[in-house]
Amino acid sequence: MQQHSSGDTERSGKRKSIGKRKLSDHGEPSQPQSQRTISELLSTNRPRDILPSTNSPISKRSRYSLSPSRSSSALPVSPTKMYNFSGSPPKNGAAFGRSVPALNPPSVKPQALNSNARQNNFSPHAGAKKLVVKNLRTGPRVSQEPYFDKTWAQLDAALSAIFEGKKPDISLEELYKGAENICRQERAALLAKKVQERCKDYVAGTLRDNLVKRAGGGTNIDTLRAVIEAWSAWHSRLVTVRWVFYYLDQSFLLHSKEFPVIQEMGLIQFRSYIFADRSLKPKVLQGACDLITADRGGEGCGMPDPALLRASIDLFHNLDVYNSDFEPLFINETEKFVTAWAQQETAGYLASYVANSHGLIEREIERCALFSLNQSTKQKLSELLDRVLVSEQQDDLLAMNDVLGLMRSSNKSALKQLYSLLDRRGLTNKLKPAFNTFIMEEGSSIVFDEANDSEMVVRLLRFKQQLDATWAEAFNRDDDLSHALREAFAKFMNIEKKSESSGGTDNTKTGEMIAKHVDRLLKGGLKVMTTGVVGQEDVTMADEDAEIDRQLDQVLDLFRFVQGKAVFEAFYKNDLARRLLMGKSANDDAEKSMLVRLKKECGSSFTHNLESMFKDMDVARDEMSAYNEDKIMRGRSSVDLHVSVISASAWPSYPDVPVTIPPIVASAIGDFEKFYSKKHTGRKLQWKHQLAHCQLRARFPKEKVPKDLVVSSFQAIVLLLFNDVAEGDSMSYADIKEAVGLSDPELKRTLQSLACAKYRVLTKNPKGKEVNTTDQFLWNAGFTDEKRRIKINQIQLKETKEENKTTHERVAADRHYETQAAIVRIMKGTKEPITHPELIAEVIKATQHRGALQPADIKTNIEKLIEKDYMERVEGNKYSYVA
Repeated sequence: MQQHSSGDTERSGKRKSIGKRKLSDHGEPSQPQSQRTISELLSTNRPRDILPSTNSPISKRSRYSLSPSRSSSALPVSPTKMYNFSGSPPKNGAAFGRSVPALNPPSVKPQALNSNARQNNFSPHAGAKKLVVKNLRTGPRVSQEPYFDKTWAQLDAALSAIFEGKKPDISLEELYKGAENICRQERAALLAKKVQERCKDYVAGTLRDNLVKRAGGGTNIDTLRAVIEAWSAWHSRLVTVRWVFYYLDQSFLLHSKEFPVIQEMGLIQFRSYIFADRSLKPKVLQGACDLITADRGGEGCGMPDPALLRASIDLFHNLDVYNSDFEPLFINETEKFVTAWAQQETAGYLASYVANSHGLIEREIERCALFSLNQSTKQKLSELLDRVLVSEQQDDLLAMNDVLGLMRSSNKSALKQLYSLLDRRGLTNKLKPAFNTFIMEEGSSIVFDEANDSEMVVRLLRFKQQLDATWAEAFNRDDDLSHALREAFAKFMNIEKKSESSGGTDNTKTGEMIAKHVDRLLKGGLKVMTTGVVGQEDVTMADEDAEIDRQLDQVLDLFRFVQGKAVFEAFYKNDLARRLLMGKSANDDAEKSMLVRLKKECGSSFTHNLESMFKDMDVARDEMSAYNEDKIMRGRSSVDLHVSVISASAWPSYPDVPVTIPPIVASAIGDFEKFYSKKHTGRKLQWKHQLAHCQLRARFPKEKVPKDLVVSSFQAIVLLLFNDVAEGDSMSYADIKEAVGLSDPELKRTLQSLACAKYRVLTKNPKGKEVNTTDQFLWNAGFTDEKRRIKINQIQLKETKEENKTTHERVAADRHYETQAAIVRIMKGTKEPITHPELIAEVIKATQHRGALQPADIKTNIEKLIEKDYMERVEGNKYSYVA
């Protein structure tokens, strides 16, 4: 099938006409040679649908004619059936049915046959005939140049009007048709070239000249604003140009490798002739940077203009110059700004620098999202801020004195911001030196503050809580800083320093103070807790047990840092003995709960003696029940005596204090000894009167009812002496000493508590706070007090300095014995001689559960064992065990 163009009058491109009529030389259908009858038409072997008339829709739409190439033999037609084709009928309104090869190919042309011949040669089984399409037009084409020139003149005038912002004289539809016709005449390339040149002349000429002129007398921001306005106008005019040349844009430019589409062409031209202009480009880019500087609050850049800044960023994105031109300049300008800002801020306080740095980072990153800056810009900006604000200012951020100042003032907000800044560059571990120094300084000042020894544990617990809060809130629970915290805390708590409070030994004070704090908790209960580390003033009695458990857990956490548990064990044992013997435990369940904690923490060997003390108290209660029953059966009346029989091996050792017991008390004691000796043959009781306490009933002239005085055994012995003194008479210090038989230190403390303390049941002459050997004492007949039961300070419940010193000395001696025993066990287990460093390492390893030993102490004990002939030196600086 051949195709020919029908000139500028044909718009559909390909037109066909179906019919049997013969075409003239000019393409018009010719008339038949003779008029045929209806019967002749009906006798033809072609369907009626194949031969439409000249007025049919098919002939009007078509410009091609179909003629049969062969004919079939005519056969008689049945009177009842007009057509009889062997092929399939047409489907869906098609003009032709399915063709079937003819049985008898025709030998003559259809035009040469008359109607009778066609009727006689009709073959009903031949089907549709093969058709050949022939050329419609044989004449020459009409010249297209005049039409192109005329149409382009109209289009050029329309472009001029559009560029000037006016409405074209000719309608856009007619302009569109003209451009389309030119494209259909295969002149699309020429049209595209002319359109491109015309746009180039406007952009590179009029538009650029106007912008350059405006840029000469304005600021960078004014130039930027003018370029943005020009781009907006040019972009809207491109839309109109594209409407006119839409057919050109979609049918030719869209598939062309030589010419871009109209929208892209306008962008390229604006970028090449406007943005890239040497007098415009620097001002446009710098204008955008000036807007950002103004948004940062910089001086000399005018008021912020967010709308213009956002429009400028959109311009750079549209022109595709954001990454190539704007971003490098923006990063460079930002670096200058941040560097100058950092140098100015580091001259002030560290807290203000880190706070302002966080604010600057937040504003810079927020600007990226607010003004649609690229993700690459955000990443580069973040890296720039980290480098300039953190890495380059690392020395100022980690200045020891400044960081210590923040920690000492507990400025968690500033520490958190400091940690966050350092974390941006992975420098948080460099806070460890300052953190360690702070913990060591503060902790050591608490431990070695001898004037406030009694408050040591409370202060340590508060300090530990402060450190934990700083670590959790400011340091984001950093693992490295957590290890640093525990190492530094353990280090200052185990510093060995000889002091008067430790009896001249190098034992650590923390073990002693923790034991005494637990003693106060278990004796005072709720009253101590509400004024201690808890900081709660309204703890109810129902919550007392839970609160005691919580307090004990806190103390135990502090106890874990103590390496040498021997000091704690010694003092805890002494205090527990007093609480059990005096019945001063506020809560028996709390006592046993603490014992379970210690057993879990230190092992059963550590709590073996402590558990034995509780068992002895249970046995002692059973003994007293049996004694009271026996006394009732015997009908013996005496003072109400309560005795606790304990084993000497499990309990602390107490010195014998000579004292003269009143006859009534001595009689009761003798009665109990007879009962006990009958029940336990061969056992001997040793009485420790300094641990005893009693209750006396006293009558004062100004009091209507008697007072019950809770006093120690020594206080009771002294007070009973005044029963034999006449009213108004006094006793000298020497007389009292001779009567009771106490040593001067014990007697002076006892008289001081009775005559110089809060409850003065005795009076001293001369008056004063100290007791001298020349003083006179008499019964205070004018004593009054609101309370019925008065508890006078029990001196025997408080450890004296001498007792503390004795305990520390005993612990130090036990430590030496343990070290020597460990050395002997190691030497026995070693078959061959061992070097000095190896022996030191083995001893430290064997005794570490009891606390760290110094190599000098180990060497001292080695020398003692050599003197005792347990070991000897051999060649090579080695030691050998002497069997």
